[in-house]
Amino acid sequence: MYMRCLLVPTAPGIDPSRRLDAALRLGRRLQAHIGVRFMAPGLDHMLTGFASLAPLDEASIEAIQRGLREAAADGKAALLAWCLREKVAFNAKSERLDATFVTWTELSGEVEPLLTLAGRVNDLVIVDRPDPKLPFTGRALDTALFSVGRPTLMVGETVPYDLLNHVVIAWNGSLEATRLIGQSIDLLHEATRVTVVHARTERFDETRAADLCVYLGWHGVVAEAVTLPVADGASVGAAILAEAERQGASMLAMGAYTHSRVREFLLGGVTRHVVENAGIPVLMAH
Repeated sequence: MYMRCLLVPTAPGIDPSRRLDAALRLGRRLQAHIGVRFMAPGLDHMLTGFASLAPLDEASIEAIQRGLREAAADGKAALLAWCLREKVAFNAKSERLDATFVTWTELSGEVEPLLTLAGRVNDLVIVDRPDPKLPFTGRALDTALFSVGRPTLMVGETVPYDLLNHVVIAWNGSLEATRLIGQSIDLLHEATRVTVVHARTERFDETRAADLCVYLGWHGVVAEAVTLPVADGASVGAAILAEAERQGASMLAMGAYTHSRVREFLLGGVTRHVVENAGIPVLMAH
């Protein structure tokens, strides 16, 4: 599947710079364009919230509207400055399929329905690693994984200069991992190096990393298979991250929430550990 449309959702008070950097570095490799969607709370929603605290007069309503307009203007100005600095076209109406440029769209309403609809007409959603201080980041990741149906790239504090230098795939044969591979062939094809890591768990004998390497080979992706020993009682997520670091991975790819999200929340799990601790970008699908 060609990846031509990369989506970067953002909101008031959110700095999308790292995700824009990641999108541009991928966009230039994949010949894709970048769509920035600024998602601000709807006025009606904000009025409902404020009204529960105290009645609002016209001046207060106007102040809220002005604040929303200013937040959007500030976000767009910051994006324009980034485009100028990175020498990338802004809002270009290109007729070329292989052109990399940036578009800006302002949306009003709740994050979940806005991101769901926008994400479904894009090939990749790029989100931040959740920050408890910024609720938007957690909501964006959850929506991208559970509602959109497209691969999600989670970006942390560090964005490698070449995200596709070495992609490490954590393979367990799950439906989620299978979906990710199927939807990310174009991206994997552009990677300089691909390593398939198969953790030795209770499902080890069911699926082999070598089988995935053979499949990828039919798509022109040369991949190396690595078996990852995991001691009894050890964290599989920690083992995968440690192996990715040892391999010098620029990106980790994995299926997300193979077990139910409730189980992962209560008992811990591979996805939860990776989301909370990954230092490199993580490509996921549910």
